[in-house]
Amino acid sequence: MRLEMLPTALKAYRQIKETEPDKALNIKALLVDSLAHPKYGKGNPLRLEGDFRNLWQRTLCSGEKIVYQVKGDVLSVLSVVADGLSTPFKIEEYTDDEYRSVLAQMEANRGHAHDPKVGIFWYNRANNSLYGVVSHRVSDYTRANASEGRITCSEMHEDVWKKEYYKQRYHYDGHGPFVGPYEDKPRGRVFYHLGNDTFEVAVGKWFEEYPQAYEEILKEFDLPPEKTSVKYAIHWDIGQTWR
Repeated sequence: MRLEMLPTALKAYRQIKETEPDKALNIKALLVDSLAHPKYGKGNPLRLEGDFRNLWQRTLCSGEKIVYQVKGDVLSVLSVVADGLSTPFKIEEYTDDEYRSVLAQMEANRGHAHDPKVGIFWYNRANNSLYGVVSHRVSDYTRANASEGRITCSEMHEDVWKKEYYKQRYHYDGHGPFVGPYEDKPRGRVFYHLGNDTFEVAVGKWFEEYPQAYEEILKEFDLPPEKTSVKYAIHWDIGQTWR
């Protein structure tokens, strides 16, 4: 079995090795034992539950802990902790004025779930649905943040894909739509034009083959059809990236 450590886990292990070498040796022993037999042995291996049911945790009495996932012949370590190195966490309480202000803002947001939105998406050709959607209400913005008076979300396809890929791989069973390069799937972006109060759905040539995606986009982003147009740009062609 081969060992793989996420960058954050490797960084934590190196920090522990520098500051508390004895604990680093304990963690190393856990890793070696886990490679030999991932589901039993030192540290009372425990399978996590819920969204983390594909992860395993081992904890020593002295406080050292690792969290890992087993996929085929690869043991992927997500987290390494040595007792005493965790950052203290304190829950603070709102003041009365802050609490009233927060509730007032939440109350003001009620009933606006179907306001028009901007954002990004991918299109699943197999079942005519959107996924990887990031959307924000137009009313959440006070000024343009894109070219020529347009508004859109700041999230980028490549960043969202990377985040969802790791969630899919390490928190779930590894199966899902986030496989391969992000640009190899149909995708698009929704803009709002402040100047003329219209929406633009930016897509690639893939849209010509799957025009049925339009209805899904209108529904997902709550767009008014009479104010929405579809626009082509090479950036959203399949296989096209920033590079």
